[in-house]
Amino acid sequence: MNFQLGSGLGYLIAFFAMIVGALSTFPFTDVARKWGPVAVNHFRLLLAFIVLSIIVMIIDKKTPITLFTSPSSTEYLYLSASGIFGLAIGDYFGFHCLAILGEKKYSILNTIGPGAALGFGFVMIGERLDFIGILGMVISIAGMIWFIQASDTKELDKHVTHEYGKVSKGVLFGLLAGICQGLHMTLSKKGLTDETTLISPIHATWIRVFAATLAYFVFTFATGKLKEKVISPILEEKTTLLKATLATIFGLVLSIVLVMWSLTMCKVAIAQTILSLTPIIIMPVAYILYKEKMTIQTVFAGIVSIFGVYVLIWRDDIATILGLHLH
Repeated sequence: MNFQLGSGLGYLIAFFAMIVGALSTFPFTDVARKWGPVAVNHFRLLLAFIVLSIIVMIIDKKTPITLFTSPSSTEYLYLSASGIFGLAIGDYFGFHCLAILGEKKYSILNTIGPGAALGFGFVMIGERLDFIGILGMVISIAGMIWFIQASDTKELDKHVTHEYGKVSKGVLFGLLAGICQGLHMTLSKKGLTDETTLISPIHATWIRVFAATLAYFVFTFATGKLKEKVISPILEEKTTLLKATLATIFGLVLSIVLVMWSLTMCKVAIAQTILSLTPIIIMPVAYILYKEKMTIQTVFAGIVSIFGVYVLIWRDDIATILGLHLH
């Protein structure tokens, strides 16, 4: 089959990013039960910013000054917007949707992400998927919804939080979180593949995290909730620091660097669809850790969702086999 090295490597990197991000859900959930979602998000962004600053200076041989001054205005514009929409606004909606509806319903609502990525990718950077590609994405999303509906997620639904709201608010925030995911992926791709872009995916990730961290802390400080929502919960549960640190290094730093790397090689809608397979990794681990039930339905639904991704990735070869000319 026609599995080109560039796009093929991009798909594999996206799969690895999805696995790393999925596995980090468990320690992040435990930390959120102790600190609350707002404190977790502030801590992970600040720590990720510090870790990425060190990594970029070592790997890209940047000084503290060139770390900030070497990116162009275009790179700052698109990548900062990506960080704010994805890591600040999107995660704000996502964490609060989790608080109201739980992991299961949030995951269903979040399947709007690939469609949003497809739409934003078409409008902003001219990316297109043919009929078979769109069909593969639809199959994958349908399989994912079936998988989540058929799954027993009692343990993952127990998200402790300090804020609650109406179901309608949870649904709205879940949809907005999915839309933000599609938007931030497209903005990242735009910032990474612009003709003037010269920075590495790691430095691009640093810009995203820097912008999100700055925006989030300024917002929390301006609303006067920094001590109440962030500092006090963390100081009261210091024993959780190690788990939060490890989850951040692997689940945020490594995961988003891999996502940014994959975007340099494949379309945003495909990358977002692959990343949406997260529950398929979460459920088997939940079965091992929490004895969550796995039914025949969940197994078949997972196979359907993965088959959809297969169709999406190998769409050109499938079109050739069927004798279709879609380009």
